[in-house]
Amino acid sequence: MSIKLSIEHFEKFINIFKKNSNININKFEKDCINKIIKIRKKDDKYLVNVIDSELVNTIFEFLGDSESRKIISILLENEYTIPQILKESKIPKTSGYRKIENLLISGVLIETGKILSESKKVSKIRCIFQEVSINVKEEKITINGIISKKLFEKSTSMKSIIDTFE
Repeated sequence: MSIKLSIEHFEKFINIFKKNSNININKFEKDCINKIIKIRKKDDKYLVNVIDSELVNTIFEFLGDSESRKIISILLENEYTIPQILKESKIPKTSGYRKIENLLISGVLIETGKILSESKKVSKIRCIFQEVSINVKEEKITINGIISKKLFEKSTSMKSIIDTFE
């Protein structure tokens, strides 16, 4: 199972891992996640501090690009289909589709459901974060975000982390 597939199908990955390993799966999950992000719960939100430098750089690059930043800004509080995103952001279709696809692949944007549009099912998309902040201190860049409880709890890979907050 590839890393990409294991992330997309985390529950299947964990089941395969359980069958072929004797290690504590919950501890393993937490250790892996804690190398990428740090999480705190506050009221009905989760505060996420991205600590993996590669992920920080990827998000920083997206926020540095004006078209990607427009897409992210539009989707911080709302969910839209791709045509709605392109219309709202006034970004050309060709580059807009490419940027949205890259944001989806990186996990900055996620699919939240499907709707019927002109007899086709189309995806509704939103930003994983409700808010994003960037801190720069002496060559060290950190990215912090707020993720809604509803969105965070949908994540199959976050189930073991959520249990520690309850």
